[in-house]
This record gives sequence, structure tokens and C-alpha cells, in this order.
Amino acid sequence: MKYMGSKSRIAKYIVPIIQSYIDNNNIKKYFEPFLGGANVIDKIKCNQKYGSDKNKYLIALMRYVQSGGKLYEDVPKELYDKVRNAYNNGTDEFEDWEIGNIGFLASYNGRWFDGGYAKPGYEKTKNGLRYRDYYQEAKRNLLKQAVDLQGIKFNCCDYIDCAPKGCVVYCDPPYQGTKQYANATTFDYDLFWNTMRKWSKNNIVLISEENAPSDFECIWEQEVSRSIKANDKSKSTEKLFIYNTKL
Repeated sequence: MKYMGSKSRIAKYIVPIIQSYIDNNNIKKYFEPFLGGANVIDKIKCNQKYGSDKNKYLIALMRYVQSGGKLYEDVPKELYDKVRNAYNNGTDEFEDWEIGNIGFLASYNGRWFDGGYAKPGYEKTKNGLRYRDYYQEAKRNLLKQAVDLQGIKFNCCDYIDCAPKGCVVYCDPPYQGTKQYANATTFDYDLFWNTMRKWSKNNIVLISEENAPSDFECIWEQEVSRSIKANDKSKSTEKLFIYNTKL
């Protein structure tokens, strides 16, 4: 999976496109196999909504928040390091939702533990210095989102083990050629695109990526910021693809 919240910046653009495929084709089932921060599925209107991810800590966190669970009030660096060590060493000192809570919400850019601790502090903006507490911001956003997670069926599994049928499917895989989580560096892109071709026979499949094979058509693109920091001006071009069945 990519970092948590990676689609929050473009949801307002792609959700209406995805929704149009659901509405215009009278689709009753919607599926996301790369759930991430659930910033798309939480806005989709469909009778049945399914979200999965291979990161069990993410799914545990989503289920916990969905059921009204309370998140950590604060995450000092000492606690962050303790939980990261427990995760790296495979100990059971913390529950899965706790590891998800701290690993996602307290890491820089939501990039899991390999992103490093998101230390609160001042950052430069065009209007002067602004204080940012990244954990509190992420926590507020997730708790606000909780009401929109109701009714979603969350599942922990790899996309390759799924077999959707009659769904609108939205995929947000690790982007090829960009910085990923340590556990996503072995992602098999040939297998992924072949799977998307297969799924497209029985579903409407939409894919977020920066590039795609020539038999996939780009139906939308937008330049967006890569960072949560106001003074980081790095950009990327987000695109939405669909398989061209006519080729």
C-alpha cells in the first residue's frame, strides 16, 4: 500500500468519475483491493462496499475506528520508537490497531515506520511560520472520517487472492518508479497489469498510476503536491486509467 491519505488530495476529482461508472451501469458492488487511507471508498455511494489491504495493521485500525474505538491522545517520540521496535521484532506487546494507530498517524507523510517520526514543529509558509502537529492532524482527520466508514466490509488479504465479479473496482497500487514502503519494493507490476486485464472481463476496473501499458486508456489526469509540508513544492501527475477492451 502507499502512504495513508495518499488519495485525499485528488478524491474530489476521481470520486465523481468512479461514481458515474457505478450509477450509469447500475452496479451494486464496489471494491478497493489497495485500501490505503480509505479516502475514496468513504465517499462512494453503493449498496455494498468492500475494502481490502495486505497490511493487517491498517485493516485492524480501520475496523477499530469504524467501531468507535479511541485513538492514542498523544504519541511522543519515545512511544513511537517503542512501538516501532515491537513491530520490527514481531513482539505482541501492542495490539494490531495500536501499531496501525502509531505507525500510520505518527509517521512522516503517513509513510509507516520507514517514513520516520513526524515531529511537531514550525514550518515556513508564504504567510510566515505555522505550527504543525502532524499526529493530531492525522488523528482528527481519521476520527472525522469514521462516520463515513460505516457499512464498509474490511478484509486483510493480497489483491492477487481476490476474484471480484460484477463490481466497479478502484485500484491504487504502489506506483512504479516512486519511493515505496520497504515491504512494497518487490511488487510485481507485470502480474498486476495482467490481473487488471483479467478482472476487466467481469468488472469495470479503474486504476490510479502515473503510467500504464499502452492498452490502458488515461481518462483523467491532474498535477498534485507530493508532501504534507507547505514549503515542499514537489509535484506529481496523478492519472486514472481504464482497460481498453477494444484493442
